[in-house]
Amino acid sequence: MIRDAKKQDAEEIIELFKIILTDMELPIMEKVSWEELKPALVEAARRDNYRHSFRNAIVKEVDGKVAGFCFGYKGGLSDDVDEPLESILKEYELPLFETFTDSETFEGEWYLDTLVTSPKYRGRGIGKELMEGAYSKARADGMTVVGLNVDHDNPRAKQLYERQGFEKTGEIVLADHRYDHMQKQI
Repeated sequence: MIRDAKKQDAEEIIELFKIILTDMELPIMEKVSWEELKPALVEAARRDNYRHSFRNAIVKEVDGKVAGFCFGYKGGLSDDVDEPLESILKEYELPLFETFTDSETFEGEWYLDTLVTSPKYRGRGIGKELMEGAYSKARADGMTVVGLNVDHDNPRAKQLYERQGFEKTGEIVLADHRYDHMQKQI
């Protein structure tokens, strides 16, 4: 079942989010143990006003577990969307880090920030279901364009997006990785 995330999903979501943070090779993932970082990220995900809040997530639930999820929101965010994480990292005495930058999103698009399926559930069409859920959420937000970034090192994801009708509109560098920015009219 595809559904809006709930506050109590935050821990499962963040555990899956670790896959993205690791794939991006963010320095924080080498500087701080996951056992130290995870509680801060979970707390931030439980906040209403954080970029990676449960409020900006939809999940695919299988047998009562989060089998996959995506974060998405209107593009062109204000600078304060990451402040909740910054203050939590200070409370936990962890180094500040930048997961993403506002420049990865564009005004006028609903931005699909993150999409990940648990390795245990891959190959079952969950990514496609989450994409359909994202389109519904974008339409509910009054948006007609969905944008995303796909790592050049992830051709399988790019193929999924192309099959969904996304087209490359540019390139961007995030955390020293090259990404194609892609958009789709919905």
